[in-house]
Amino acid sequence: MNHSFEITMPSGATFPDWSCVTSPVARAALDAIFEIERVERRWAGLGGDGDRVRRAVLEAYIETGRAPSLSDLGDAAGLDADDLRGELADLVRRDIVVADDDNVIAGAYPFVERSRGHRLRIAGVEINAMCAIDALGAGALCGEDAVIDSACAHCGDAIHLETRDRGAGLAVVAPAGAVVRVGIEHADGCSADSLCRVMAYFCSDDHLVAWCDANPAPGEGYRLAMIEALQVGRAIYAPMLKESGP
Repeated sequence: MNHSFEITMPSGATFPDWSCVTSPVARAALDAIFEIERVERRWAGLGGDGDRVRRAVLEAYIETGRAPSLSDLGDAAGLDADDLRGELADLVRRDIVVADDDNVIAGAYPFVERSRGHRLRIAGVEINAMCAIDALGAGALCGEDAVIDSACAHCGDAIHLETRDRGAGLAVVAPAGAVVRVGIEHADGCSADSLCRVMAYFCSDDHLVAWCDANPAPGEGYRLAMIEALQVGRAIYAPMLKESGP
């Protein structure tokens, strides 16, 4: 099977993990995401120091639910302050880490500091997720099951999800007819403020259609069953902390 994008990360892991994706619509959505984000350019040339910083940021979120302090991050990555600032600036430029206007870490996909309406509970730690797909992929990233509490983007009713098998499957989908819309929009080199804003949960297909009618978007979009959305999330995030390829 041919896909538009696949790289070997500095850790040796292959990204994305296409073996997670069996649904044709999930494959199409993932290809569209990578194409509009120009993901290959984002990762090209990332060195070992930058990758250690990236991993340390993600590990801090997993352990504490928050981004690390610069002091803790430097210790974890084995870098002095000047080198750390340079590597962080490069990660922000690549849109792998997100910073606020004061250059303070505001997120690292799939996690974010401020709530965007997608709350995770993983191994007893509460963390905010960037978007619906990121929330579903977070369990596979951590190698743990995730509990996700969110809401329908149209009516605001609660949506509750639980994964199983260390993030590889779904144990609970409530309501049972809940679905995901993956919008394909990207602007200003930052997925957090564009693509992530149009990846949302809906309590039913009817509410997805109603929302789309009320919010016409310039880009294409994909309707995914919850298991298809999980496949996309796993493909993106399962490799992110792996030490070597499959």
